[in-house]
Amino acid sequence: MLSYQHVFHAGNHADILKHSVLIQVLESLNKKDKPYTFFDTHSGSALYDLTDSRSLKTGEAEKGVIQFSKSEKDSLKDYPPLLHYYDFVSAYLKNHLYPGSPEIEACFMRKQDTLILSELHPSEIENLRENMKNHKGENKPSVKIHFRDGWEMLKALTPPSTGRGAVLIDPSYETSDDYLKVAEIICAVNKKWSNGIILLWYPLLAYRKNEIKCMLETIENNVLKTNHNTQISNLVLKVNKEDAHKEVALEKNEEVNDSPRLYGSGMFIINTPYMLEENVRKPLDFLANVFSKKNQ
Repeated sequence: MLSYQHVFHAGNHADILKHSVLIQVLESLNKKDKPYTFFDTHSGSALYDLTDSRSLKTGEAEKGVIQFSKSEKDSLKDYPPLLHYYDFVSAYLKNHLYPGSPEIEACFMRKQDTLILSELHPSEIENLRENMKNHKGENKPSVKIHFRDGWEMLKALTPPSTGRGAVLIDPSYETSDDYLKVAEIICAVNKKWSNGIILLWYPLLAYRKNEIKCMLETIENNVLKTNHNTQISNLVLKVNKEDAHKEVALEKNEEVNDSPRLYGSGMFIINTPYMLEENVRKPLDFLANVFSKKNQ
């Protein structure tokens, strides 16, 4: 599906969850000098203009990262993952920009590491290539950009030659089949790359509860069948009640689904790095409180 463009949603509460966890994983991988490979299956354009009419139309950044950025910095001192995220994104927000996952990955990874990005949307891939030009240099990771289906890329290129590494999977979930595909691909990749860290972002959607539950259970059961000692985490950020948020029409005259929509999101992690879950859960409670107050 090529209709999805993240600029409509960049900087929303889901991005704060996803990207604060992503930074923690990259920092964990960086603790060892040995090189690693990072895959991003649905890369998008890497940088988003928050003054773009599409971003302004949904107002998700305003209710998300911009609202979060108004937090007193002292209030974050007990939440190191959020404080680190706050410091990183603040420099972009000053220029009305939001950094997507490839931008974060390219900033935190090292010269011995390899970043593999995949994007299939024709305009997004061009934006991605242009934005990644800013990350060339002797202290930057090797960046390989594929105009390619992310699922096919991941199946073809794992396990990486480095052995160490991780993958961020952040599909659009536009159809019910996407949930089945996510489970199928992750199970297959984990089976042949059992030590790879797999980060799956997923939405909390009231009308997709059964699909989401089935997807997560299928993945967990298959992963534990491969290795029952695998560390699995499921980090959830709820910002509203299930029936409180309605879909926003993105295009003129577009029909709107009256079903309640995104009321939060989750990060499902396979081979969770040491102490990541403990470090992230407490900040999630803080974030839920920030956004629940905003939505009341």
